[in-house]
Amino acid sequence: MRALQNHPACHCEERSDEAIPVGDCFAPSGLAMTARGFFNVFILLLGVFTLVLCVPARAEEDAQALIQECYKKGNAYYLGGKYKEAQEQYQKALSLAAQGAETGQAKAAPQAKSADYLIGEGDTLLISVWQNNDLNQEGIVRPDGKISFPLIDEVKAGGLTIPQLDAQITERLKEFIKYPEVSISLRSMGGKKIFVLGEVYSPGVYTITGDKNVAQAITMAGGFTSNAVANSVVLIQGGFINPKGTRLNLNRYLLGADPKQNMMLNPDDIIFVPKKFVANMNYLINQIIGPIVKGAYDNNAFRDKRW
Repeated sequence: MRALQNHPACHCEERSDEAIPVGDCFAPSGLAMTARGFFNVFILLLGVFTLVLCVPARAEEDAQALIQECYKKGNAYYLGGKYKEAQEQYQKALSLAAQGAETGQAKAAPQAKSADYLIGEGDTLLISVWQNNDLNQEGIVRPDGKISFPLIDEVKAGGLTIPQLDAQITERLKEFIKYPEVSISLRSMGGKKIFVLGEVYSPGVYTITGDKNVAQAITMAGGFTSNAVANSVVLIQGGFINPKGTRLNLNRYLLGADPKQNMMLNPDDIIFVPKKFVANMNYLINQIIGPIVKGAYDNNAFRDKRW
């Protein structure tokens, strides 16, 4: 035993059983952490970290599944003529989505600061060339994604943003016109597309099938955020050329006091959920329509405006 103690590899300071603090933990004094000990601590920390991440993620998934289940039940009741039951399911879905902002159990989809509209089949575009009025025309995107235009015959538009199509047409027109200045605006969207913007979790463009109302569309967009003012929701109808705004009090609808507040939707409708009461309706409409017809909109900017 003494021979072993005198071995060069064992020349270390005398150990003490007294514990000394290491950070917020305790370790025996003079004892360097072995590889095995370090590995065990690493595995423990990794397990805790994984648990912290996975539990909220699972809760978020469960909450989203419940929201979608309520939404589907509401649709089934609505199609079956059971409007009271449908209203209850929509109200439950919207409430769950709103609670998600505070509880963290309803997953908020990533909200890009800006979004670019992707041109699709059936979209109607107004293409203008400055000082060349004979070239100005409206065109509809064909099923093959292309659109016809004077001088350049046809050009692929489907899947592009409006700025990308603008750049493409401008480049091809340079063969015929010196310094062409092209302007493109969206006149109408093909299919049954709508915008849901403002204080919802997943703002953007949605394709609707069958008959859909405002409450259903808001649920599709993830529901109200905690900042939403449900008694001043704005529905913009009439397309992008002659838009008309209607203020809706969805609180009255959700309470069952006024079903008419939950209007049916048409293609190209825009739903805007504010975070404060909208006083100047016309100003709001102009501020929203302008960026949309140019193919780009900034949802955060819409939210921050003082209407």
